[in-house]
Amino acid sequence: MSGFLYIFNPENDLAVANGGENYMAPPRARIIAEDLALLPVWYAGNNDDVIVPSEEYADWLSPERALLGCCAGTVIKDKLPDKDWSGCVPWGWSSEIARRLLRMGIPARLLPESSLLQTQKHLCHRKQTIEILKELEKSGVEDIPRKLPAELCNSEAVCRYIQASPFTVLKAPWSGSGKGLSWGRGVFDTPLERWSRGILRRQGCIIGEPFYEKVQDFAMEFYSDGISSVTFTGYSLFSTNKKGVYSGNVLVGNDEILNRLSIYVSKTRFDRVRTALQSLLSKKIAPYYKGYLGVDMMIYKEQEAFYINPCVELNLRMNMGMVARIFYDRYVASGSEGIYAVDYNPDASALYTDHLQRTTDFPLVIRNRKIVKGYLSLSPVTPSSHYRARIEIY
Repeated sequence: MSGFLYIFNPENDLAVANGGENYMAPPRARIIAEDLALLPVWYAGNNDDVIVPSEEYADWLSPERALLGCCAGTVIKDKLPDKDWSGCVPWGWSSEIARRLLRMGIPARLLPESSLLQTQKHLCHRKQTIEILKELEKSGVEDIPRKLPAELCNSEAVCRYIQASPFTVLKAPWSGSGKGLSWGRGVFDTPLERWSRGILRRQGCIIGEPFYEKVQDFAMEFYSDGISSVTFTGYSLFSTNKKGVYSGNVLVGNDEILNRLSIYVSKTRFDRVRTALQSLLSKKIAPYYKGYLGVDMMIYKEQEAFYINPCVELNLRMNMGMVARIFYDRYVASGSEGIYAVDYNPDASALYTDHLQRTTDFPLVIRNRKIVKGYLSLSPVTPSSHYRARIEIY
């Protein structure tokens, strides 16, 4: 066997929520999947291949990738070679992506069985956040919110939860990257009632959370061996917009992220959370899932003191924070700083113009297979592109 076969399917959270083998993602999700199809070349191995939509992607950025030692290959989705891959690595697993890969000609032995996919769907449910927080509390982690999230199974429960606090956050059980969220402001008004009834009808419950005075988003990233062990792979320091949707990562070393976070909370408390989570996830996740996963967290302020919320969300899939972590560690000169961002522009020509301008204004500087400074798009940007994944090193 030779290498693994990667595919970028960012609509995975939607596919998991739907549960069907023939799920069709909405147009915008299909656009980002195509525009950023080449993203896995940056986190795949040099003996691996990445499925891309067309031959236009095959040689994109070949000189730059070669200078950085990024040598993952590409294969066209409609022309997969007769190759004996060791396994498949999608962005995330669902019944839909398993069925799609099977239709492409991938042998069934390389795909998870339906029963395992159902177990993984259960582990993706946002009620896992409640269970993880309870287990962390039992293990002695001190940074557990005073009020845990609640599973709300009917409109009356949602109404009571909203009316009990001036501010609350409501989450669909299966969603991710800041999607499927709504905010309660003490009143169960008509728009919120309609939203909640739709989620209850489709997914069975809503997860209600207290509102925190957030200071900083971050995540701990892990890798599960699919057998018995989950290992810590690094920190992710990221930002979200006002709606809670992911906007980008800070590109710095792990030690620097920990230094920035420890302005608010001692490093010892982060160590305790990491150790406890690694042990818990090794039992809870490792036997049922192989691959990267992330646990979103936050620093929040309460009564003039700062605390860690050690589990805002479990992402049982690859995530942008892990992409940023791998990219920095592999391709950025030690000590350098920058940003990783995913941009969307409904005006494709404007995004293309911006790409050309940044390429001119911030030329890429590479020394000893490491980026010292400059701009680089990690995906092809054409006059028809709406999405871009980019890095800028200062």
